[in-house]
This record gives sequence, C-alpha cells and structure tokens, in this order.
Amino acid sequence: MEFQFHPASRRGSVRAVALGDRGERAALAAAAVAAAFSVSLWVTVPTVARRALRAEGSEALARSSAAVAQERRDLETRVAGMRERALDLGDLVGRIAFLYGVTPAGWPTSLNPESGVLAGRDPDSVVSGLLRYGAGLEQALKLVAAREAVLGSLTEQTPSILPLISDLVEPASRFGPRVSPWTGSEEFFAGMDLAAPAGASVVAPASGTVVFAGRIPPATNARLWRFGNLVVVSHGAAGVTVYGHLNRVDVRRGDRVRRGQRLGSVGTTGWAMFPAVHYEYWRRGEDGLSPTDPRFAMLDLRLTEHDVSLERMRATSAPATVQPPPGAE
Repeated sequence: MEFQFHPASRRGSVRAVALGDRGERAALAAAAVAAAFSVSLWVTVPTVARRALRAEGSEALARSSAAVAQERRDLETRVAGMRERALDLGDLVGRIAFLYGVTPAGWPTSLNPESGVLAGRDPDSVVSGLLRYGAGLEQALKLVAAREAVLGSLTEQTPSILPLISDLVEPASRFGPRVSPWTGSEEFFAGMDLAAPAGASVVAPASGTVVFAGRIPPATNARLWRFGNLVVVSHGAAGVTVYGHLNRVDVRRGDRVRRGQRLGSVGTTGWAMFPAVHYEYWRRGEDGLSPTDPRFAMLDLRLTEHDVSLERMRATSAPATVQPPPGAE
C-alpha cells in the first residue's frame, strides 16, 4: 500500500510512502479505532447529555417541590394561628355575654363549639369557616354592647379578672365533681384552686363590699372551714366571690373594695397542700345565688379547650346541697 502526498505548489515534488504488510495492518487498526471512537461519541454524548439534563431537571423539580411544600406549611401555620385567635375571641365574647346575662336566644350558633364551624384543619375549610365565624362574632359583639348599655354601672360590680397579681398562676383544682384528696370520698368542688407563689397579692375582681373576713367555725360551715383564712365579697346583683387559704387578710367586714384592690395574700392555711388561693364565684340567677365555674369570670385567663358555649355556661352550676358562704343571700 502506498500513500502519496502532493504539495500545494506545482513546483514541489510528490512524496510517496509505501507501507508493508505490517504497516497496512497498523493503519487499518488505527482507522478502525478512530471509527469506533467516532461511533462511541455519537452514541454516548447524547446519552450523557440527556442524563445531565434529566438530573438538572430533577434537582430543579425537587427544589420547586420543596418550595411548594414549605409554602403549604407556612400557609397551614398562618391559618392555624388565625383559627386560634378567632376561637380565643369567641371564648372571650361568650364569657362576657354570660357575665352580662345575655340569653342564648338570638346568640349566633356559629360560635358554639358543637357547630363545628372551625373544627376542620384543612386551610380551605378553615378559611371558609372563619368567614362564618367572623359574621357570628360581629353579631355577638352587637348583643354584648347592647346589654352593656342597659347594665350601666353594674359592669363595675361584675367579676371579670384573675383574683391574683402574679406572673406564676396555675389552675390546680377545677370546678366540678371529684374525689376529695383529703377524705377520699366523692364531692362537688364548688370553686377553683389557683396555685401561686406564697405571699402573692389576692385582689378583688370587681367592686363590692366585704361581708366576711376571717375563719369560719367548722360547726357553722364545714365546707368553708377547711379553706382557712377566708374573705367573702358581695358584688350586689352580680353575685358573691370567695377567697380561701389566705396567709393574711388585709380587709375587714364592711369595707368597700374596688376592682384590683388587695384583699390579702396567697397562703397555705386550712387544708391547703401548696400555696394557693381557693376562689369561688356565686352568680345571681333567676333562682338566686349558685356557684358557677370561676373560669367564666376570669377574662384574662385563656380557655385552651374552646369547648364552652353560652348555653353551657348558663347551665353550669353546683348541686343545691353545696353550703353557701356568708353573705350569699
């Protein structure tokens, strides 16, 4: 086999290279390798390119999916926060209506927990429920404002705040039937124990008149005797409040007190197992005074359960056999 190399100019001479058998075989092998390499590039380059594009697309898709998922979580968090704020406001307005004596007639049913307006967790259903709940709140606020205008000065006599000045307050014993931790027998607990640091100020939740201050003899009222140092305040038409386990008493019978005024301090007198104030609210209704859940009269205490309707609050009371405090007339 012979290869000829012709010069670009006519003046140059033609050069020839002759290959022997071994040279021919080497040349053919080199040509085959070059051809195979070309074919390989033709096949592998597009494949690698496609894989790279797919990988890049997958990463972009993964980033996009992660961003969408995060936006969804952020939306769910915001909607859940709006739901909690709406329920807190509904609880607050409902308790005010209860304290003002608003009747369930005409009360927006969308605010009742059993209506399930805000029971869902999906953002779409919550947003839809918030529109209905908001309309109910607007109607409820009008009813409360109308009732407040009728009551006038009675609002100052209506218990509405925690009877404590302390950043550390924990409900320890709640209103309702229970097994007595002292006797082991069943009883109805007509108030609420609020655990707080010893010596913290116990204050009046509304204006009123002190009708009892001191200790009650067990023969007079065995139930209240176990609460040690006791103060009872009459709030006129709004009812009566009771404060027990006091370390010291700073008022006397006949004293006029205003909302926020100190009555005494948290202690462990009586059958207290820890520093606390025993608090009762006896609300005046159509049948006279009867104890109700003090949570309803502490508007600065958040109700985390969101399970109390106006109708249920009005129906909450204690058995008639519960001994009333002095001044509960």
